Amino acid sequence: MSGTTIRLSEEAKERLTLLKRKGESYEDVIMRLTETDKWAGFGVLGGAETDTSDGMERVRAEMQSGLDDDIGEDG
Repeated sequence: MSGTTIRLSEEAKERLTLLKRKGESYEDVIMRLTETDKWAGFGVLGGAETDTSDGMERVRAEMQSGLDDDIGEDG
């Protein structure tokens, strides 16, 4: 695989470094952040689902379930 060298300012490199996960290269970070699905590389929305709306619905259901549990304990 051939590669291309790109120049970054120190600030840009520092920003990429902050976004790196354990074991990721800078290329991995850039590829993750430039996915077609803008939420694909971020936290709970970056799970196995390929459709962001499925991920959002899962998060919404989990949050609602937690609220229901908390209300049930008090009332």
